[in-house]
Amino acid sequence: METPIIPILLTGGSGTRLWPVSRDTMPKQFLPLFGEKSTFQQTLSRVSDPNLFSTPIVLTSESFRFFVRQQAQEEGVSPTIVLEPVRRDSGPAILAGTFLAARQNPKALVLVLAADQLIPDTELFHKACITGRRAAEDGSIVLFGIRPTEPKTSYGYIRQGEVLDVPDVFVVSTFVEKPDRETAQYYLESGFLWNSGNFLFRADVFLQEVARYEPQMFKEVEQAVTHAKSDLGFTRLEPAAFARAPQKSVDYAVMERTSKAAVVEGRFRWSDIGSWEGMYQSVDKDPLGNAVRGAAVLLDTENSLVHAERVTALLGVKDLVVITTQDAVMVASRDRAEDVKKLVGALHDAGHKEAREHSRVTSVTVSM
Repeated sequence: METPIIPILLTGGSGTRLWPVSRDTMPKQFLPLFGEKSTFQQTLSRVSDPNLFSTPIVLTSESFRFFVRQQAQEEGVSPTIVLEPVRRDSGPAILAGTFLAARQNPKALVLVLAADQLIPDTELFHKACITGRRAAEDGSIVLFGIRPTEPKTSYGYIRQGEVLDVPDVFVVSTFVEKPDRETAQYYLESGFLWNSGNFLFRADVFLQEVARYEPQMFKEVEQAVTHAKSDLGFTRLEPAAFARAPQKSVDYAVMERTSKAAVVEGRFRWSDIGSWEGMYQSVDKDPLGNAVRGAAVLLDTENSLVHAERVTALLGVKDLVVITTQDAVMVASRDRAEDVKKLVGALHDAGHKEAREHSRVTSVTVSM
């Protein structure tokens, strides 16, 4: 029997482009945006097969530690919960999780997953993991690419090179982060893949690459893990060392620079739910192209997304995003959905606490 893969789940994002539902104090990964479970819980479920996966390591912040524990308990999972004292982007977070995985086995296979993605095709996702497994065992850092449907400027792009000895796994010949729209259109037409932000690699290989390209990050995060403290079942990284680590994404820190990158094309449906437009594209619509959740009534309305936490009525409009919560209302054109983050910044600058705080306080009950 093959050694199970160790999942590392990243849960630290704020999800401000899904304001006003997602905010700093209650981000999208812990909300039931699709169905009855949060995307974090759906991710836990996706890696629950004990024949394929080991117990997850979850990276999160102090503020979200009890949400992580409670929602994991609801899924019957007891992950290792690692608390980041400050946000340092995905590079240091993944590195910390990998150091902990390497303690279990220096050559452990590690699967890095963002906890705010929608992947409804679990079986196809597992097949992609199995396809990439041998390449990772052989020393590749395997990305999961997604066939693009439009020239998105918020995603990284991957060009497939020559095939490896492993069937359906290719060398990454080009890896580019967030191009402008003209370049993204060229990539779309040239057969590039989107970078899904999920990675599969051997722990020792990833550690070697970080040590090569980001020695300060390696040094400081290693110290943060070495001097971590256990507190009520949480692993607290040493704050001073972790804060000294360069704030850099794994893409800029390693993936744009390494010669070990490989890619598997994921055949599963995928969305990072990065905006309300992304959500609109991911959900079912009525015959007029409307996607509705909650107490909404629509009349002569087309191609709109409505998320209603209070009675919300639309009349004679089209191509809108309308979001109502107990303390905020947002109305936007769907083609401006990517700019909601700018709107949140403007609300914050104007002194509105609703930019980051929810009016309701969520009660979290956690058994020890």
